[in-house]
Amino acid sequence: MALITLLALLLSARLGVRSFFYPKPPRLPPVVAQSTEELLARLQQVFEQRAPDFAQSLQPGISDTRIRELEEHGKFRLSPELQALYRWHNGMRTNGNAELIPMGYFLSLDRVVDECNALRAQLTAATPAQRAAYQTFAGHRNAWVPILPDGAGDGYFFDPERNSFFYHFGETGTYHWFPSFRNFLAAVIECYEKGVFFTTNSNNTIRLSEDSERQEKIWDRFGAGNQ
Repeated sequence: MALITLLALLLSARLGVRSFFYPKPPRLPPVVAQSTEELLARLQQVFEQRAPDFAQSLQPGISDTRIRELEEHGKFRLSPELQALYRWHNGMRTNGNAELIPMGYFLSLDRVVDECNALRAQLTAATPAQRAAYQTFAGHRNAWVPILPDGAGDGYFFDPERNSFFYHFGETGTYHWFPSFRNFLAAVIECYEKGVFFTTNSNNTIRLSEDSERQEKIWDRFGAGNQ
């Protein structure tokens, strides 16, 4: 009986840690009416207009057959909206301007799969103590698929287990959830159309920049955060 009580306490503690580091989203706004394909076509147009140097780095899309192969290899399943994303373009060339939004690197699905499998390999090679610590404090990230990472472990992710697309910044525990990837696309389009996302040229290096205060207001209309 004591053992059962101890296991229950340990399970409760782990669930408490998980809910602290990975809370459930608050009430979210409605899903936008436009289809994913319509939104991606609008994004193509505005991206070429507002960030032409970055648009040149977009790679050709891939077929449904190839998407299924990569999903199987990566041991995850994307939402229909994200499958449409990779039919549109399979990421951006990493030897060019690879940001789709400021600090959001649009990796190919092949690279996404490699990133997921590399993490699994690291966990397999870790000691039991290291794996236990990871599962306690970061195990909630096991299923996360990096869609637009920032290059430092944060960025925009898809969680197949929750069917959820969101932004995460680990240092402050910040989350921003979208009810659908379509809402995120609509927010990005508005940011480009209104000049919230823009390019700058410093020392002959073109970069994507943002007006963070205006972006936050747009993000809050299409999703919801925990801060």
